[in-house]
Amino acid sequence: MMKLVFATTNAHKLHEVRVMLPDVDIVDLNSIGFTEEVEETGTSFEENAYIKAKAVFDFCGLPTMAEDSGLCCEGIGGDPGIYTARYGGLPVDHDRNMDKLLSALEGRSRKAFFRTVACFIINEEGEETSTFFDGEIHGEISQEKRGANGFGYDPIFIPEQHTTTFAEMLDEVKASMSHRGRAMLLFGGYIQRLKL
Repeated sequence: MMKLVFATTNAHKLHEVRVMLPDVDIVDLNSIGFTEEVEETGTSFEENAYIKAKAVFDFCGLPTMAEDSGLCCEGIGGDPGIYTARYGGLPVDHDRNMDKLLSALEGRSRKAFFRTVACFIINEEGEETSTFFDGEIHGEISQEKRGANGFGYDPIFIPEQHTTTFAEMLDEVKASMSHRGRAMLLFGGYIQRLKL
């Protein structure tokens, strides 16, 4: 079984990805002793995913996947985008982020989409290669927080053709349609073709 480092310390994300890729031995940053705070200085999801993956890959030399995800809202020019996690300020506080967004969207379009870009770095025959996988899910922002499952902005995001928020769905249902799920589906197919 392939051993893969997922560049995260987020237990929710780790669990989601392990469920999506059951045939891969996925470990997180805590498991490899990586404690450095990697600054996401990129101006796009792709750049930030690569910065994280590269830092971890250089540290451990193992196949490494990092992802950058964000919520983009039509009514406020695509914000919070790459600043999704720290939209409400630091330290990261999901409730503060959601409260700020709900306030910012008052009287504006509530159309939104989640996007994930995953970057996978591996050393193949002495050559380092990086590959990107993209996933999106469109929907809208609810008027209020609903549901107790999930994390981040899940209580206020309603995917297209649904009436419930991500936080009101079972993990398996959300994973089957989420932005991260779509990116991981592509990534999983790629991993299987590598036959590592």
